[in-house]
Amino acid sequence: MKQEHRDYLFLAVLAAVVIGVTAWSGSPVWYLNIIFLCLFGGVFYAAGSWHDRAFYLVCAGEPLIVACGIMNIWAGLFAMWMVAGLVCNAMGMLEFSHELKIFVLFCGVTVPLAILIHVSNHVVLPLLILAAGTGAIFAVETIRDHQFRKQYGAHP
Repeated sequence: MKQEHRDYLFLAVLAAVVIGVTAWSGSPVWYLNIIFLCLFGGVFYAAGSWHDRAFYLVCAGEPLIVACGIMNIWAGLFAMWMVAGLVCNAMGMLEFSHELKIFVLFCGVTVPLAILIHVSNHVVLPLLILAAGTGAIFAVETIRDHQFRKQYGAHP
């Protein structure tokens, strides 16, 4: 599937789900989802050939994700997946099957975190778990970078 077709697929699924969930929920702030979806679509269209397209998609997608997450945690999670898919596609990160598998793994890993937030009804514990995991990954990457520089004599 071409990168351009995948972009439109992610955007179409995002728009259909956001409009469907907005109509179904009957939220008093339903208009925010539609406004932010239009904003995101406008940035998606306008930034089509820009060099930093992925950055602009992230910036335009965050208000949409937050608005969907306020309405329903699962709608916010799904919006996050679609925006992440568009950003990855804009960066050329979904061209091979192993990259697509990593994206699906990312989506799968976020589900237990969302379930934990939904069940605990509080975000402190999941935030601490996420921070600890991020810190561990950062520590491993720092050690690997140091080993690489030491082995190949690359000095900062």
